Amino acid sequence: MISSTKKVPRDQFAEVLYYWLSGYLTKKAIKKKAKELHFKIRGNKAFNKIFDELLVFNMWLIVYTCEGVFENENKRNECLDIFHHLVYERHIEKKNKSFNDWMMSNAPRYIEYSKAMETEHPSTPLWVVANKLNERLFGEINKDLGGQLKIIVHIGLFVEHLGNAIKKYDIE
Repeated sequence: MISSTKKVPRDQFAEVLYYWLSGYLTKKAIKKKAKELHFKIRGNKAFNKIFDELLVFNMWLIVYTCEGVFENENKRNECLDIFHHLVYERHIEKKNKSFNDWMMSNAPRYIEYSKAMETEHPSTPLWVVANKLNERLFGEINKDLGGQLKIIVHIGLFVEHLGNAIKKYDIE
């Protein structure tokens, strides 16, 4: 019988997660997402704001997806630790914080998004998560239904496709 999973060491799997995230962090991808959300990028400050928020949001989505797919918590946590180190080393240009301080600065947003995902909502908890991202970007919940739905679709597709990709690997 041929196995449909590929055996990979944890560090290689973490690289897969890193490259998955990187595709969402190109200038082109950030500008496209900003346009979808009607977030105006006028200068570096605005670009840095949406970049930072999408970085943390998409890292959280990777963690959330891994938590839902991985059965072995120790392997998962080790892979995610390697993944976060890769992001820190390769994407954080101004290292004015240590890795641990950087992780601690992301923790409140991870917690905020995780709690939102656990919230009961008449339509879906994704609506609550989308509101949190919306609020973080705009300072208040932007009433734009189209932007809200784009966030919900992003979450759903991200988790579905990454989850399916993760299942193709047997992490050693």
